[in-house]
Amino acid sequence: MTIADIRVLRIRPAMLVAIIISTALYGISNITAAHGAAPLNGSFTINPQFILAGGNDSFTATASGGLSPYKFNWTFGDSPLVANGSFTTHIFSVAGSYTVTLNITDSTPILPMKTTITNTVTVHGSPLNINGWSVNWNITAFHGVEIYNSSYNGVLTIRDALINGVSVVYFQQPPGLSCLFFDDLGRDDLGGSIAGFTVQNSTDPSNPWFQIRANFNPSLVGYNYTQFWRFYKSGEWDATLYVGHIGCGWNHYYQPHYRIDLAAGNKNRHVMSQYTPSGMWQNLIWEGNYTDNGFRDTAHNATQSPSGVWRNLIWEGNYTDNGFRDTAHNATQWRLGDGTGYYYMVPRVNPYAGDMPKIASKIYLVRDRPGELEPDVNPPATPPDPINFVNGELAYRQSIAFWYLPTFGDHWLYSAGQTAIGYPSIVSLSFYPSGI
Repeated sequence: MTIADIRVLRIRPAMLVAIIISTALYGISNITAAHGAAPLNGSFTINPQFILAGGNDSFTATASGGLSPYKFNWTFGDSPLVANGSFTTHIFSVAGSYTVTLNITDSTPILPMKTTITNTVTVHGSPLNINGWSVNWNITAFHGVEIYNSSYNGVLTIRDALINGVSVVYFQQPPGLSCLFFDDLGRDDLGGSIAGFTVQNSTDPSNPWFQIRANFNPSLVGYNYTQFWRFYKSGEWDATLYVGHIGCGWNHYYQPHYRIDLAAGNKNRHVMSQYTPSGMWQNLIWEGNYTDNGFRDTAHNATQSPSGVWRNLIWEGNYTDNGFRDTAHNATQWRLGDGTGYYYMVPRVNPYAGDMPKIASKIYLVRDRPGELEPDVNPPATPPDPINFVNGELAYRQSIAFWYLPTFGDHWLYSAGQTAIGYPSIVSLSFYPSGI
């Protein structure tokens, strides 16, 4: 057979068809087809790597080979929901193992190439059992991530801990303007934070810890909060909040309202103390068995009055940070315990705006009443304060709780569209166990 002509034609992308034309037959004697592009491949990554139930996790796909552009289709194994696009997010509501499936299709006409990638992901729930800790946690509707009924080496440590809200107000009200609200740490704000809810671990093997990280209000304007509950292998733990002020070009002050109920030995012997300038621990609240010390107030019918002044024997609330620290116990300001074991507590406030006035942190000591939360009124008429609603009962040698109120001023970090010029302010309360 004489070949009169050989032509190579590209009749569709990614396909080469060799057509051999015979001059004798004027027909097609043979057709050979082969893909000219590389095979279609794909993969995907997940952020964060440690997935907690309720977090808004992100999935990013990549593809190569075949003919672009590519189509991406996702399923997540916990529902019939389908997502599209090379980047998507998904919330796993319940802990468990799920098969995430990514289908990729290229743009080859007529016979497009397809590939499927699957990966099994583990979604962690409550409790977290790490380094001797068993930490129960819960995403609340308005009060951030709550820690409750948590133990260390089998011993109950934390009955309940949460942030009720953050009081925000202009530090100095500009003429004709006002800003006052009680910001919550809402479930919706957590859901709007992509990859913002996870567990992180120490990179220092000499000081192992893990922490629950929860980011709220990840907006271009407004206020950005990141909550941390950190737990050390030694039994120490921290309650920390990052506050980022963005968008509003006025100075503000912030006051997070922590409510914490510790299990420190025998709850019927609980007492809280503050370190004093004299280098002694002074009980903040006491009651019962006050002996006659022989002193009398003659102006009031010779009633008893120690040192010639009247001193309240029982009180609660508003114990400010006096600046004195017990260097023998991690530079501690407050402690709570039962006389045998204590949690020594260190307050820290690191505002971004160090030039603004310093405001002492406060602790309000209360008789524990589970579920006692500050009314969520927004906007409030005046800056909210738990002292206005707490139960007012005796709290010495009984199961007690306390409110921690760090207060600080801060400048705005940046305006929308401009480069950030600072870092978030950080407040924390660290707990060091001794004899527990």
